[in-house]
Amino acid sequence: MTSTKELLAQRLQQNTQKHKHAQKEHLKDAKELRRNVQISDIQPSPNQPRKIFNQQDIEDLATSIEEIGLLQPIVVRRVADKYELIAGERRLRAHQVLNKNTIEVIIVDASDEEVALLTLAENLKREDLTDYEIYIGLTSLDEKLTKNKQQLAKSLGMNREDMYKYLSYEKLPDELIKDIEQKPDLLARTAATAIKKFLSEHEDHYENAKKALLKAWAKFLAKEVEQTKLAGLAERFLKSVDKKEPILSTVVRKIEYDGKVAGNIKFDHSTLKVSLKMNEFDDESLQELENLLKNILLKSKKEV
Repeated sequence: MTSTKELLAQRLQQNTQKHKHAQKEHLKDAKELRRNVQISDIQPSPNQPRKIFNQQDIEDLATSIEEIGLLQPIVVRRVADKYELIAGERRLRAHQVLNKNTIEVIIVDASDEEVALLTLAENLKREDLTDYEIYIGLTSLDEKLTKNKQQLAKSLGMNREDMYKYLSYEKLPDELIKDIEQKPDLLARTAATAIKKFLSEHEDHYENAKKALLKAWAKFLAKEVEQTKLAGLAERFLKSVDKKEPILSTVVRKIEYDGKVAGNIKFDHSTLKVSLKMNEFDDESLQELENLLKNILLKSKKEV
């Protein structure tokens, strides 16, 4: 029977094998030198696209390293009398959790272009980088690398169409980017592409389009509309301003309870519908709900 230690070793080995492939693919001719260096001498990578690191994952990795050791050294390059991290930030952070002073590294002689590409490729292979973080990684690459989009996409293991979707974030207003910076998983590339298209189609009256988008964005942040419907809602907001007509689109708000969606509230300008997923609903609860709705209507001076 395989021991727990062996299972941990296998899992970590599978995870770090991706780094080996990335290193071989982009730094085939680089000269390597292995040694232990002081962690305090290692500087973070300026090309790191990842905004958020899961602390629990770091602590789990630290536990594995404490038990079976570091199976794959991190990759660095010399910068003056220090070292710049290229690949392995999770492993470095895990060592810091363990209060270790040194870490085994592979020192490579790599250009700025190679370093940027390798850092992005390493993160992409982990499959948990957000779409916005991938965009940050792509825009940090040197112009020489981004000039040929087809070749770049191929080297990173993505298709060119997806690459252009990632680059859609570049066209989003600063107000949206500010929120996404705080929460990188807030908006996916498909929704960003739709927003970019909306703004492009209304370039002649961009300010009005932007106001409509920000109004829709506020509803999105309030969880009143899904990101896939953001651009469509902004379009309807814009048309309602132009025609001075009320918005007829349905706004949906989810009702969450105990970590699950228990129903929803739908509002389409003149009609409010409440749907609840309940196995039982006694007369007393029904009466309480009815009284609540009556009180709301009375407060808003509407007739039942």
